[in-house]
Amino acid sequence: MTRRIILAILVVVLGVNVFAEPEAVSMQGKIEKVIVYQGQALVTRVLETDLKEGSNEIVITGLPNKIVSDSIYAETAGQVTVSSVRYRERAVKEDTREEVRSLDAEIEKLKLEQFKVQRDTQNIVGLYKHYESQWQLSVAGANSDLSRSVLQYEPIKNLTEFLEQKLTELHDKTVQLEFKDKDLTKQLDLLGRKRTELEAGKSKTEREAVLLVKSENGGKAKIELSYLVNEASWFNQYNVRSLSKEKKVFLEYNAVIHQASGEDWNKVAMILSTAQPAMSSSPPELEPMQVQTGTPRLPYVLSEEKVEMQQGMPEGGAYTDITEQYRNLQSERRKMSSKGKAAQMSLNKASISNQMLEFQADKEQIKKIQQEAKRLAQKEGVSVSYDLGEGFTMPSRSDQQLITITSFDAPAEFVHTATPLLTDFVYIVGEITNTSSTVLLPGPVSTYRDGEFAGKASISLVTSGETFAAGFGVDSQVKISREFGDKKVETFWGSRVDTYNYRLAIENYRNEPVTLRLYERMPYTKDASLEIMNFVTDTTLSADADYVRTEKDKGILRWDVTLPVNTSGKKAKIITYSYTMKYDNEKTITPVN
Repeated sequence: MTRRIILAILVVVLGVNVFAEPEAVSMQGKIEKVIVYQGQALVTRVLETDLKEGSNEIVITGLPNKIVSDSIYAETAGQVTVSSVRYRERAVKEDTREEVRSLDAEIEKLKLEQFKVQRDTQNIVGLYKHYESQWQLSVAGANSDLSRSVLQYEPIKNLTEFLEQKLTELHDKTVQLEFKDKDLTKQLDLLGRKRTELEAGKSKTEREAVLLVKSENGGKAKIELSYLVNEASWFNQYNVRSLSKEKKVFLEYNAVIHQASGEDWNKVAMILSTAQPAMSSSPPELEPMQVQTGTPRLPYVLSEEKVEMQQGMPEGGAYTDITEQYRNLQSERRKMSSKGKAAQMSLNKASISNQMLEFQADKEQIKKIQQEAKRLAQKEGVSVSYDLGEGFTMPSRSDQQLITITSFDAPAEFVHTATPLLTDFVYIVGEITNTSSTVLLPGPVSTYRDGEFAGKASISLVTSGETFAAGFGVDSQVKISREFGDKKVETFWGSRVDTYNYRLAIENYRNEPVTLRLYERMPYTKDASLEIMNFVTDTTLSADADYVRTEKDKGILRWDVTLPVNTSGKKAKIITYSYTMKYDNEKTITPVN
């Protein structure tokens, strides 16, 4: 009874809240790990603190403005457990970051300096007007003395020289101050842009995570706080430098990173990933799809609440190209997939849209869907991660930043490639083997031939041990020309037989032999009323297994030839070929679209 009375007195008289929890501990922690996805990044902060026995409240401050608030979670180990994690925002008067405060101080200093320059300029302009009025007065006095023939040379000369000197000095000072004012304006403009970049979407809001942590025995604890941020992404690009004499290339695999999350990453362990960050542990459930018949038959277009008619739809209710529609649908589905059960309704709506495309597509549209699905599977179907290690610093800013994922030498075979039906240029192509353990994702390539920029290209997905081709530009020392020799037309009993003759001339002006892969084309057909036959060439076609299996039967002609040194003029390599087409004399030859 006595103890309760004492406690009551302490509460009432002294204002002491004996039963209140101790104040929360505030800290920022240190960002130690970042996984950059293609659209977001998962940031992990490490918090080291002393905990008391029982419940502890920890407030993590300085969270970025691009944080995905419902993605925050915390992990710990040992006899410490995280009971809850909640996110909150509160208004603050000003940006408290040291770099922003320092920038503001510098801006204020320059503004004061510019103010003084402008006031000095005004003062000098006033003096200039004063001396200019004296100059005009002295000129008027001299003219008056001259008219009265009482001009005294020396005083007038001294006054004129003095005023001239003063006016010149004031003019020079004005110009110097104007230059300085312009320079200060440039500096202020630059600092203003820097500050805008630092602010990059920041509002006067403090974002915090509040953790309720329980410790059995108290003492030191290590807690990891992780969260997703937007405005963070990466894409890959390559530099490939040929070393033709050594039959190899030097390949640089780079990542271009966009990091405008609102917080800097200083000396962090970084991983680049093509996976989708899944923050939901529950899968979505597939809902039934009820259908019915109806008229008119309209193309189904993905929309939030309605079906829209495709603009420019031809008569009959069918539209020709649904590739973009399908691509957008798959992109939205991929974005929602990471939300799991939380996106169940949206995912089911998207799946209905997808099936409606399949129900209403004709054969040509199905082909386009299949082609786009194959392309997307090649681009997005492989999930890889690149662990870049520790020590990466990446400030939050609007421009892109470049880091190297890996670089290595790779063996390469260089061949010249000519397709005179398409172009008169002869290109150098390197067939490169990926001897590294790194999967090379599809992406743009900048190629360099013997130290000089050759051009831009792209590569598809390349796994370890796989060979891929990269172009190294035009070789102007190898020439090719294609001549349509003649055409012979004969008719027999209502049938027409056309015979075509062609001549290819290849010249090598290099002082070394050249391996050339030459492509031509004759038509092929599935039409029983048309015969394409009697192919003849004076040079044997390529025996390459891939070519024979995939292209030869479709009329693609390929010759693999070696051109000796200085094969030009009368020594040029000549290849001839011919074939015939037999068909009804009343018909014509047309391409199949």
